[in-house]
Amino acid sequence: MKQENRPDGVLVITLSLILASSLSAALMPLKEARAAGGNVPYSFFLEHPYSSTGLKGNLEISSVDGGGALVMNQLRLDIDLSNNYFGLYGKFPFAGVTDGVFGDGDYDFGNIGIGTKYALHSSGKSVFTVGFEAILPTTGNDLGALGARSYFRDFAYFTDDAYTFVPYAVFAISGNMFALQANLDFDIMTNAKKADASPFDTGGDSTELILKYGVAASLTPDFGVPFTTSFLLEVLLASSATFENNVTGAYVTPGVRVGGRMFSFGAGVQIPFGSSEITSFAGVDFLVDMLVRFGG
Repeated sequence: MKQENRPDGVLVITLSLILASSLSAALMPLKEARAAGGNVPYSFFLEHPYSSTGLKGNLEISSVDGGGALVMNQLRLDIDLSNNYFGLYGKFPFAGVTDGVFGDGDYDFGNIGIGTKYALHSSGKSVFTVGFEAILPTTGNDLGALGARSYFRDFAYFTDDAYTFVPYAVFAISGNMFALQANLDFDIMTNAKKADASPFDTGGDSTELILKYGVAASLTPDFGVPFTTSFLLEVLLASSATFENNVTGAYVTPGVRVGGRMFSFGAGVQIPFGSSEITSFAGVDFLVDMLVRFGG
């Protein structure tokens, strides 16, 4: 397998992209968005129930059993179209592996996700949102994509030639300091025969289904400062429903988010549990992200 794209500059590239996103937003006329999200902080991996206009970038690093590291990134663009209740977004994932068990390493672009969501119900304390995302085949089948598939959480974003359709729902409730969010996604993969080239035995079928479901609980105390600090505990599960040997990954992420309506910085760790193929592949995942919102 070719290993031409070495990930020596992965960290520099990632941090540069996040910084560029922040600077591009800062140079635009900024104004506070309408009360996007209310008291529901942005989780790390669950789709937020409200729409907003902005940019987000993240960096994840996890040690790999046998040596080396898995590096995962995602750039995201959101466009709010109607008072934070209806919007469009695009996701641009990347994944790399450093020198170690994967040889010389690699860094790959993933499959692009394009989605839309609409808040069917919204009150001061609760919101119910439905959405739909299409994941288009733009990745290859090199070592970076293999590393991301081995972690399983973003399996559909790194499967070569597969088209994936994702209907999903989000429900959230919030109070003065507490918030709880729950998500349910159906990853319906088509033209997915190359998924069998992953570390998992899918059976080589053209159509596969992965269920993703999770909850995020948060506490946002009032410290009397001009920015918010939210403490989050997120649990995300991904379960194959059609593989020859089904796989379940559980990902527990405690973390903190600091910022306001325009800028938000998050940091946390993600601990994988579940099927032995996942837990024997990667250890604790350290992550940071930056979110910049602008417009109305």
